Amino acid sequence: MSSFEHLIRKVVEDTGVVVDSQPSRKLTLPGYYREGKDWDVILQYKGHLLGIVEAKSQGNSLAKNFNNRVEEAIGQAADAWKAHERGLLASGMRPWVGYLMIIDDIPETSVVPRQKKTTPNGMQLDDTFAEMTRAQRYAEAFARLDQERMLDATCVAISHDDGTYTFPSNWLSFNGFAAQLWGRCRHMQAVLG
Repeated sequence: MSSFEHLIRKVVEDTGVVVDSQPSRKLTLPGYYREGKDWDVILQYKGHLLGIVEAKSQGNSLAKNFNNRVEEAIGQAADAWKAHERGLLASGMRPWVGYLMIIDDIPETSVVPRQKKTTPNGMQLDDTFAEMTRAQRYAEAFARLDQERMLDATCVAISHDDGTYTFPSNWLSFNGFAAQLWGRCRHMQAVLG
C-alpha cells in the first residue's frame, strides 16, 4: 500500500500544492459517530483539510470480508461527512474523501459465488450482483459509492504476482482517481492561493 500512498502524495506535489508538513506517525481525524479515525493519507494545505484517503487490501477470504470492507467504506465516509458538518475537522471547506481498494489476483477473485441467501417474502437481492465474480462485486460496490457521492473518488486495483495491477474499469483506475485528486488540488489553489 505504501507505493500507492506515495503516488497519491506525488499527484498532489505535481500540482504545485505544498502540503503542510506531516509527522512520521499516523494522524487521527475527529469523528462524529466515534471519537476518531486513523486515515492512511491525510493532506492539509494552508491549514485546511485538502483530502483524506483510506487504502485497504484484500488478499484471501474475499467471501468473508467483502461485506465488511463495503460497510467500512460507507461508515468511514458517513463519519467524515458528519464530522465536517459539525465543524470537527477545523476547516470550512468540505474535505475530499478517496478510497483505494487493492485485491490480490487469487483464484477466489474470479469466482462467481453461488446464490444461497434467502430473503423475506416480497424482497429479492439485487440481480446486478448475481453473475459477478468477487472482483466484479468489489468494483460495482465502489463504483456505486462514487456515483452516489458517498466518496469523491474510488480506485479498485487487482494486484498480480508479477507486480502489475489491472483495473476493472477506467472509472475505477488509479488514473481516474488521480485526476479527481488533481482537480481538488487545483480548486484549493484557486481558493486559497
